Amino acid sequence: MTIKVEKCIGVVDGGMLVLEESQTVALRGVRVPRVGVSGGSAMRTVLQRLVQDKQVSYEIRGRDRMGYPSISATVDGVDLSSKMVQALKDYGYSGYDG
Repeated sequence: MTIKVEKCIGVVDGGMLVLEESQTVALRGVRVPRVGVSGGSAMRTVLQRLVQDKQVSYEIRGRDRMGYPSISATVDGVDLSSKMVQALKDYGYSGYDG
């Protein structure tokens, strides 16, 4: 598979982002509370601070259960899936990660 690099132009929630080519993608192995559910907005903010307007290096690894491309991704050398799973644990949310 090919590693691509695109700017992140938006964040849907703590597990999905919108890339410059207007493609919405899901972080592989990350399940987060939806925005509007307890913790959803906090997880969205965590991801937004990590990726907004930054270059994301990613590789498509398949599709998630909703049909979005599932990606392994890094920003500035930081693995986004690992960072979000850790954020979920730090915030005390269990049952949502990978």
